[in-house]
Amino acid sequence: MKIALDVFGGDNAPESNIKGVFSYLDHYGDSAEEIILLGDRAQIETTIKSLSRDISDVSIIHTNEVVGMDERASRIFREKPDSSLVKSIQLVKDGEAQAAVSAGNTGALLTSSLFLIGKIPGIRRPAFAPFIPTNNGGFILCDAGANADSKPQHLVQFALMASAYIEHLKNRPNPKVALLNIGREENKGNELMTNAYPMLKTHVRNFIGNIESRYILEGKADVVICDGFTGNIVLKLTEGIISHLMGWIQERIKVHSADNDISSIITPVFTDIKNTLDHEEHGATPLLGINGVVMKCHGSSSERGIKNSIIAAQKTVEEKLIDGIADRLSRHSDIFDEDIAISETNPV
Repeated sequence: MKIALDVFGGDNAPESNIKGVFSYLDHYGDSAEEIILLGDRAQIETTIKSLSRDISDVSIIHTNEVVGMDERASRIFREKPDSSLVKSIQLVKDGEAQAAVSAGNTGALLTSSLFLIGKIPGIRRPAFAPFIPTNNGGFILCDAGANADSKPQHLVQFALMASAYIEHLKNRPNPKVALLNIGREENKGNELMTNAYPMLKTHVRNFIGNIESRYILEGKADVVICDGFTGNIVLKLTEGIISHLMGWIQERIKVHSADNDISSIITPVFTDIKNTLDHEEHGATPLLGINGVVMKCHGSSSERGIKNSIIAAQKTVEEKLIDGIADRLSRHSDIFDEDIAISETNPV
């Protein structure tokens, strides 16, 4: 297996990305998969040498262009074909790599994947489906930003894809699926939610109904479904609140705790909680619906996040997630007869 890494994608590129690669190689040793680094060869080699690592442990493909985090995404694959982001996807399309990993521009990664690789047959919209860790095992949030506007049929596809994903990712057979809504009652919500509810009930094997946002961290559902606009807000709000509260509580402990013994007990507790809730522990998430393994890392991924993203990419390929999604969709093709153009996709 070969895994292509966009070395110049993300806030901490290229150093953290390269450190993450070698952390992965150290972890797996001789059983590690081949990693292809894409980006400016001179900068990559200089960084590897500064880390006192062996350049021969990786493959390098030189690229001349870099995709910025704030660039317009829709035409990147045409305007910057020699960028590390686009080239990593091209390798997957050409069969020269089995997975691409990037912490770069989300919209550019999505649109480039759509136009270069395409969608799994039957898929109308791709989706972002990050794993949200909790004290109860965590859940998949889908869609978390690939589509600002969705139709009921899309939400059903999101549910089917995310169910297949968490079965592969966490070995959870028959995962519980819930629809994110403003109340538990079947008739609650806007037109999208009220129309999606009966379709989910019919086509999703273990649909448990609506779930309010205050309960999503309680382990009631393995998969939480919503439109991408709502999901992106939920994702970023959840990350922000967790980060803020952890820092806030730790600061207050320092202020009120004069007893070092108490501090020595409490600090490890908060370290455990922080590690449990840290998105970097679980690495990247695949772009669900793309007909190839393209993994999106958090934009601020550190060495640890990149290492775990490569591990996640390896597992996604080994578990044949694409085949699993295609098989699940083929059983529900009767409700997906509308023709929706790629251009409708609007990354948040």
